[in-house]
Amino acid sequence: MHLSTVKTFAKQFFTWIAKRFGVTFLTKDETIVYLRPYQKGFHAANLLPLPEVTDTTDAAKVIFGNKTAVSEPSYTWVYRPGDRETSQLRCGNILTDGLVLCPDYGSQHLLKDSLKPDRRQTRKVHTLVAPFGHYQDGVAFGGYYDYIFLVAAKLCRMEQNLPSGSFADAAVSYPLFSTTYEREFLTYVGFSPEQILDSRSVNVQFDTCLMGNNGHWFYPNEANVQAIRQRLFPLIQNPTSKRERLYISRAGRRRIANEDALVKLLQQYDFTIVEDKPRSLSEQLSLYNRASLIVGPHGASFSNIIWCEPGTHLFELFSPNYAPDHFLYLSQLMGLTYSAYCQGAKQYTSVWIKRNSLSENITVSVSDIERSLNRHFEQYPAKATRFETHRG
Repeated sequence: MHLSTVKTFAKQFFTWIAKRFGVTFLTKDETIVYLRPYQKGFHAANLLPLPEVTDTTDAAKVIFGNKTAVSEPSYTWVYRPGDRETSQLRCGNILTDGLVLCPDYGSQHLLKDSLKPDRRQTRKVHTLVAPFGHYQDGVAFGGYYDYIFLVAAKLCRMEQNLPSGSFADAAVSYPLFSTTYEREFLTYVGFSPEQILDSRSVNVQFDTCLMGNNGHWFYPNEANVQAIRQRLFPLIQNPTSKRERLYISRAGRRRIANEDALVKLLQQYDFTIVEDKPRSLSEQLSLYNRASLIVGPHGASFSNIIWCEPGTHLFELFSPNYAPDHFLYLSQLMGLTYSAYCQGAKQYTSVWIKRNSLSENITVSVSDIERSLNRHFEQYPAKATRFETHRG
């Protein structure tokens, strides 16, 4: 029997057993309907035309076709269960009156959770902020992009709908990412260390729960993007004081295999080489805010382009097997210009074709990149600050 068939059967069997014990799993749409009386914030879906993007060195190679990106509506709820028996599950979702709420991407974790005894310590709070209901797996959830747009941006939007307008009197609980940037962000928006709880180890009891939904993974709602941009903008040091050309290096997966040769070229064009190492949020945001031109392999660091100034250019390097368009979307949303490069024949028909495509390294033709940069500076002469074009 195929593994996916086994998983489907197990999920259906678990759902049937849960219903026998009085527990019902709501879909996302059912959750939105159930929480309608508690809705405090709403932002309609946004539609954004995305232009055709061809390879910078081969106009016949279409990397992205023309399309309209459609986000999903954003909701914020202030839920007061009253006398209903209510708790937060280990995965971060809320169980209330026998209903498991699902504001995001499903309740697939609950089968595994149901097989474990609940030995979490109990904590009673007045207001719980429950922003996320998923575990990190290193593939679907768990990276910087996921945290910025699925957790942090949502929290910034939700903060706007708090009765007090502040997280100072609330606790936040979900399966923590346990990263420095997470801790820095939560502290910055007002949570003290004792208010930051991990739902895997703490069973939070509450009187009021602030919740919100996530929408399209690749196309976050514009309200979320603007909320986090505005909330974190004060972290930027000397905004737009000096414009720089940046090359964003990657040390882990999807790095440039022949990076030494590429860096040698880029240094001739006065690029600052940004090494892949831990940085504070302030340092990351400030780097991107000062950029005039950004070159690098597709990676989560490009989440920071939402703090770039309009007119900044992103030149994204792809492998033939994996080329998602969410940074094209963010570029268009924030008024940036965009180009892309992929050496070799395009192999992908879907961004999900192979799991190892997510991590394979990228080889570039340095001469192709040189031609691409020269064309860029011819198209945008104002950005050729120290020279017109490089002639080798």
